[in-house]
Amino acid sequence: MCQLAAYIGERHSSFLLKALRNQEPLYGGHATGMGVINGDQIEIVKGAGPVDYVKSQKPEIADLDGICALAHSRYSSNARDNPDYNLNEMAHPFISDDGKIALMHNGVISNYKKLWKKLEEEHTFRSYGEKVDDITDSEVAVHMLSDAFNNGMSMIESFQHITPKLKGTFLLAAINTDDPDAIYIANWYQPCYVALGKGEALFVSSRRGLNGLTEHLDRVFQPPKNSITRLTRDSTDIHLMDEKRVVPPVRMNVFQARRKILESLKQDGPLDVRELFHSLQYEEWAEVYNMPVNAWKDQWKEGVYVMNPYFELLEDMVLGGDLSESIDPRMEGGIENVPRFKYSLA
Repeated sequence: MCQLAAYIGERHSSFLLKALRNQEPLYGGHATGMGVINGDQIEIVKGAGPVDYVKSQKPEIADLDGICALAHSRYSSNARDNPDYNLNEMAHPFISDDGKIALMHNGVISNYKKLWKKLEEEHTFRSYGEKVDDITDSEVAVHMLSDAFNNGMSMIESFQHITPKLKGTFLLAAINTDDPDAIYIANWYQPCYVALGKGEALFVSSRRGLNGLTEHLDRVFQPPKNSITRLTRDSTDIHLMDEKRVVPPVRMNVFQARRKILESLKQDGPLDVRELFHSLQYEEWAEVYNMPVNAWKDQWKEGVYVMNPYFELLEDMVLGGDLSESIDPRMEGGIENVPRFKYSLA
């Protein structure tokens, strides 16, 4: 699960790096990137490693500036164990061949190889790694979006055209030099947050991204699932993403989830945020969400993602004094000191 942030307004774009740094110890830190509209161009700086490492290696990332920007912290299960999947070029955001559109993604596009084969003859895949003979799955989306837009569709229509073709988990965010005052967010099922202020707006993929940043961005809401949001400094327009998708009524039993987390940490802890989630088996998470195990597995395959409710429960349990939270730096993706939240009983 990657961590995303986007901003439109008059603050310096490095404001976004703070939002990323808040979020990256959840799932992230393998790579960092930012893209900013500057006139008729999109300037992108990105590289392998967490925010602080990339800033030290590529200080120009903190100098990017513009009123409309995207920022991304990548988590990849492939990159976690194999640095060949953590090339600088595999970081988000990705840019269209004509340089007009930049896009970032949270999730896994499970049918990306099939889409890649259809697109590779006409498009350049900059994330291609020769040693692994693979790309970042997310890059197919920017080329699909660009093709739709260049065929005369609006950005909303372009997202509505491509998202039915994507399988798996996804939240896509994009900017376009032809519409330099807007951020587009296409979300199948992942919870995310928008904070609005006077003449500015901030988007983050996890609630922690807002920590310390909402003094003047005090109207916070979650865009609906299966939606496309056009976010500007002064307005928020929300459209249906895919009319054939049905949002399932999935709700966590917070009491049960809390009890199972405490039991797991008592037995196995301390555990990092990923280890703790996976310490509960399919059967236990199915019980927490009050559904049969097979139904739980099917929902997961269809991209019904429940990580943010889990993240937020952990945060609430820390604030309530049930858990202790620390940062556990580790070597992942060939980079030292990738941060990850770790939990133990208080």
